[in-house]
Amino acid sequence: MKRFILILLTGLMVSASVFAAVTEQEWGNWYGNTGGMEFALSSQNAAGQELTLSCSDKKMTVRLSSRQESWSASSDEGLEKLYLMINQQAYQLENTTLFPNDPVPASIAFEALAHTGARDSIVFTSQQTGDSKPFSARGLSEALRGKTWQDCLNQP
Repeated sequence: MKRFILILLTGLMVSASVFAAVTEQEWGNWYGNTGGMEFALSSQNAAGQELTLSCSDKKMTVRLSSRQESWSASSDEGLEKLYLMINQQAYQLENTTLFPNDPVPASIAFEALAHTGARDSIVFTSQQTGDSKPFSARGLSEALRGKTWQDCLNQP
């Protein structure tokens, strides 16, 4: 009987951990999750850099990192002259505005990302990091299909 209870409890714990794990999805060159408790999409470019778009705590954060060179830079670190360039069009990433009725710059960037096409390219740029190598937008609009800026803000 003890063995049966032990097997049952072990099975329940494994089932709970599998249920709690969020399965990562792939869309073209992008992978991650946009539902449930996590909203984070990532892509890698030919130079081995990784670009991650994430939503939590009522804001969108964009992070550029390089595992090969062991560094990262994020839009919530106060970088100067920070933009996402989509086909050479600059989008600011601030999550606040000076005036209450002005659109949040990050919301404009989010909408632009949601409307990218397979041939579009994305570059992370700041005064401190310079320009990243280009990232392909292939699959990004599919990953963001049906997602809104409000969905991003509502992430815990």
